[in-house]
Amino acid sequence: MAKKTLSLIFYLCFVSLVRPNPVEYGISDIQYYSRQEYRGDRQNWNISQADNGLLYFANNGGLLEFDGTHWRMLPSHPNLMNNLTRSVFVDKGRIYIGAADEFGFYSKDSTGNFQYQSLSDKYNIPDLGDYWNIIKKDNQIIFQSHNGLCIYTPNTSVDFIPSNSRISEIFLVNGMLLAHDDMDGLMELRNDKLFKISGGKIFSGKTISAILPVSDNEIVIGTMDDGLYRWNMTEIKAWDVPANNYLKKSNIFCGTGAGGDLVFGTIQSGVVIVDTTGIIKMIAGKDKGLNNNTVLDLFVDQQKNIWAALDNGIARISYNSAVSFIQGYFDIGTGYCMIKKDDHFYLGTNQALYTITQDKFRSPIKDRTDFHLVKNSNGQVWSLFVDENTGELLMGHNLGIFRIEGEYAEPISPPGLNGGWTFRYVPGNKNLMVAGTYTGLVLLKRDKKGFWKYFKAVEGFYESSRFIEWESDTTLWVAHGLKGLYRVTFSDDYSRIIQVETNNHFRGIEDYLAFSLTRINDTIIFTSSKGIYTLAERNKFKRHQLESYFLPNGPFPVQLYQDRYNNIWFFVDNGVGVLRLQEDGTYKKIINPLVPLKNKLVSGFESLYVLDKETTFFGIEDGFGQYSATNDINYHQPFHVHIRTFKSQRKPNQTYSSDGNAKDQSYIPIFQFKDNAFDITYSATWYGEGEVEFSTLLEGFDNEWSPWSAAQNRQYTRLFEGEYTFKVKARNIHGVQALPVSFKFIVLPPWYRTIWAKTAYFIILVILLLLILWITNRIAEKSRQREKLQQQMKYLKREEQLKRQALEKEKEMIRLRNEKLKDDMKHKERELVNTTMHIIQKNDFLIKIKEELQKIKKIDDKSFIENRITSVIRQIDRDIDNEEHWEQFEKHLELVHEDFLKRLITKHPNLTARELKLAAYLRMNMTSKEIASLMNITARAVENNRYKLRKKIGLSQGNNLVDYIMKI
Repeated sequence: MAKKTLSLIFYLCFVSLVRPNPVEYGISDIQYYSRQEYRGDRQNWNISQADNGLLYFANNGGLLEFDGTHWRMLPSHPNLMNNLTRSVFVDKGRIYIGAADEFGFYSKDSTGNFQYQSLSDKYNIPDLGDYWNIIKKDNQIIFQSHNGLCIYTPNTSVDFIPSNSRISEIFLVNGMLLAHDDMDGLMELRNDKLFKISGGKIFSGKTISAILPVSDNEIVIGTMDDGLYRWNMTEIKAWDVPANNYLKKSNIFCGTGAGGDLVFGTIQSGVVIVDTTGIIKMIAGKDKGLNNNTVLDLFVDQQKNIWAALDNGIARISYNSAVSFIQGYFDIGTGYCMIKKDDHFYLGTNQALYTITQDKFRSPIKDRTDFHLVKNSNGQVWSLFVDENTGELLMGHNLGIFRIEGEYAEPISPPGLNGGWTFRYVPGNKNLMVAGTYTGLVLLKRDKKGFWKYFKAVEGFYESSRFIEWESDTTLWVAHGLKGLYRVTFSDDYSRIIQVETNNHFRGIEDYLAFSLTRINDTIIFTSSKGIYTLAERNKFKRHQLESYFLPNGPFPVQLYQDRYNNIWFFVDNGVGVLRLQEDGTYKKIINPLVPLKNKLVSGFESLYVLDKETTFFGIEDGFGQYSATNDINYHQPFHVHIRTFKSQRKPNQTYSSDGNAKDQSYIPIFQFKDNAFDITYSATWYGEGEVEFSTLLEGFDNEWSPWSAAQNRQYTRLFEGEYTFKVKARNIHGVQALPVSFKFIVLPPWYRTIWAKTAYFIILVILLLLILWITNRIAEKSRQREKLQQQMKYLKREEQLKRQALEKEKEMIRLRNEKLKDDMKHKERELVNTTMHIIQKNDFLIKIKEELQKIKKIDDKSFIENRITSVIRQIDRDIDNEEHWEQFEKHLELVHEDFLKRLITKHPNLTARELKLAAYLRMNMTSKEIASLMNITARAVENNRYKLRKKIGLSQGNNLVDYIMKI
């Protein structure tokens, strides 16, 4: 088909004919899929969806399947080789397709893989050319070619109805199957026959491209070159509405209904959406995200998205969304602020300030030329402010502060001033205003004409002041993203700062990083990702009750904003939401409708503009997003999860899939133990906004479901033999969970753990046991014989051994007796010698004493006699305590009690010689009186020495000293 290009003049001609859309200022989000992504041919002719959510596209290269993440081409068939697929329709697990001279269906086998069956071959249908459309009516499937209709009754028959001239298209509308015949015009199929429609002759020679219901008794008919017609079941006439002329030029090729609106696919202008009154609501063409203006088919999926089969590619339009976008094609840059003044919108971006009239902004036919760049505004625009008294518009810009007059920006700040952040009236004085800049605060003052003029820079504070709010007449709070909070106090004339309080002055906040502040219900609220705070006392912060709307999962918003309707908007987790005020004074937290804006906002510089109760604009990275609160959308629509491939790593070509429960699984694959490493991929047919997360469980291996993750594959290796069931579930960003699907499989044991191996093991074990038993008996018998002989030999040897032992013992006893006699003799000899020597020593001593006494007898001097007697007594004492006597005693003691003194000294090395003697005498069981005589001391002294000995060796009370010494 020839393509036509509409000029800018044509667009402008129709602006006045198109009533503005009250909610859609932008274009719904469009996702384009190129042939490189879906790996097929460029042209796509038809779209259908299965009950399980999978989408199918009739592509020139074959039949495409899309699961929300992955594309695949269904396996080909000899009848389909080099044959262009023209149509597709899914019904009850069968995927019917139409191609050139061929129609049939795909269905899954027991392994979950598709197999194709040709119906044209099975029923011997003659060549009828391309089958352009497939429709189900009642229990029949109708395949339409230009030469006629093939009506297939499943598993029964195919009936053929020839065309009168050429059937260009068929439609199912309000229960009627309508067909367009080039010669006879509009016709209806009833009882397997085509009947002319009253008034349908009007379409003879025309091309009907779309027939859409408006109500039960009204139908809109779209033609390729003649625009729109209305049929009220009694008459057909041209539908004279604003959209008609536009669609005539655009060449309607297909159509569908979406949410009560009429959606037309055109050859020249892409997708055109019209309401039931004939007003254009949205146009999505090549420049506005569709990437191709020729739309060959339209389809609305289960989640109300519009799919477009294009002459080059495939597109999804998120028409079932409360958010639309002014981006891309309009090329206005990154959005930072927006405001409406009179009948103009002003849009501040990183490129400049743009303006557009209200009528053009609300028109779906607007183009980039309708956005006019405000002169002198080139560069980063930070903020816009409309004076509530005079309506004067001020702009905070990278280069300073500007006044905006129409499409011209006039600087009112000196050249040295850079960066205009925020504007705030001075409390109680609407003729004086404070503005935050990159380097502190400046004062603006009204002149005599009421215009704002730069007055002076405020002295004493030079920090960047993006977020500012008044606490009192002279006290202002400033939030700095990197440095924290400041509270500054002005002088009476506001010309300088007389006091600056910083983080060190405040209590109740641990981390002052990335704070913003705002005023909510006349209270200053301080916000960061760590919490929401307000002042409890002058310098003490406390947690604000708004935190309860973000607990327990968090995180906390980085910025809050209260609109004039007292709703509280918040930016959190790279997205946005609103706490909408309820009649009872509480708030309802709303996030779901705003999900399409997630990750598109300008991080760190989030902004919004509330136009009215229904419409809010947000600055995004490539322009602006618009949210319509009145869009009635179901965010809890169900969707499906699928096990796309299940395969052994050793056999990658043998794949399985599952869309349901293991209980309904007709075939359970069995894997050899050597093949027990598996790759599993899965997906979810969620075509809406946001990411889908998955959780899996392998029954027989895992103890619990895995954590939610965006990963769409799992691997298992070295599974033990047994029966397993793999399960996967999914949830979307709205928290809706798809029902789990499962796949059952069996891993066989290794050959050495099979039942045959175990049986063989048992038989071998029995044989071994019998063999061992026989061998054991043989060995036992031989052992008994040997044992008998050995016992006889042992008896003889034992008898001889006993005789020898008796003789040896007798000899030993004689020897021991002889040795004992020898020892006794030696002992007696030693005693005799010692006694003799002792007698000799004592005699010598007595002789000396006798001689001394004889000498004393001759002396007359009494004092001298006394001295000599004293000397004699000392000699007697020395003899009594003679060490030689002790040594003799020690030798005798060692003979009787071997090594006693050595053991005693080893155990108690701190004993004195006198204490050793006492211990030796106690060892001999001597009495205290006998010991006193030997040691030449009194009996009481002996008792004292015994007490000291007990204490020194550490005997506790109750332990007997003699018993202790006897045991050593």
